[in-house]
Amino acid sequence: MFIDRFSAGLDDLTKKQQADPDQVIAVLRKIKRFSIFEATANRTIARTMTNLVQSGRVVLDETTDYPWSGIVSIDGVSVCEGKEDE
Repeated sequence: MFIDRFSAGLDDLTKKQQADPDQVIAVLRKIKRFSIFEATANRTIARTMTNLVQSGRVVLDETTDYPWSGIVSIDGVSVCEGKEDE
């Protein structure tokens, strides 16, 4: 039997933490990806994730396969190399 787990850590946060962009950013820096399922699990995290992406704080890797979203950079710093984006 094979069970997929589409979670990387965002769903471990309380709703209060999910509403705090800095708390979410701290998790994203560690995990470097997230699933669409956990990013839309409830309105709180969905709103925070939408705001982070639309504001440009989190830049997504458009080539990552569903249901995952890879992260290219957070606050202008590459998650792969720790270097600022150009």
